[in-house]
Amino acid sequence: MDLDDFKATWQAYEQKLDSAQQSGQQLLTIILRNQSKSTIDKMIRELRMAYVILIGIVLVFSAIIAGNPFDYTHFLHYIPACGYILIAGTGLYFTMRHNNDLRRTTLGTNNLHQALTELIRLRTRHTELMSRVWIMGMLAGSMIMLPNIARKFSDEGWVTTGLLILLPIAVTAVSAGLARMAGLFTDHYRNELEEQVRELDQLL
Repeated sequence: MDLDDFKATWQAYEQKLDSAQQSGQQLLTIILRNQSKSTIDKMIRELRMAYVILIGIVLVFSAIIAGNPFDYTHFLHYIPACGYILIAGTGLYFTMRHNNDLRRTTLGTNNLHQALTELIRLRTRHTELMSRVWIMGMLAGSMIMLPNIARKFSDEGWVTTGLLILLPIAVTAVSAGLARMAGLFTDHYRNELEEQVRELDQLL
């Protein structure tokens, strides 16, 4: 075999190696894309439970306001129920918007990295917004006794009434802070997406 034949053989071999490598990369990219689609499907299924909870809260407290089973006589009595409706309605809006974002997301093999990066950004924003919604819901729950406190205001006075209002709020705020520090508001789906991006970076 002369030198020209050797060069031609070597070039053909390199082309086969490049083709095999590209095929392997394409296969791994497809696998990562399928994993990402699975993560999106899991997020969408989880949002259905959020729909049930939030819509249930809106309906329950709307019924309380409409039926007034506790004989509320002052506008202060309605503050906890109205707060719950407002907070749950806000959370419902965020959930619907995020659900639409997830369903519009397309994961192609050519732009997978860009699509995952955008999806992580959307997920980060949604997680932060919903963590605020749940914390505000906890704070609203700490005000559930406000109607009874308002009834006793004339007997207890400003100082005692203020303590009765602020103490549960403070306890709830501290509990929410500890929960955040303990990682209870961590988004595991976002972690999955970030791991998929790291795998894709190593592949490319």
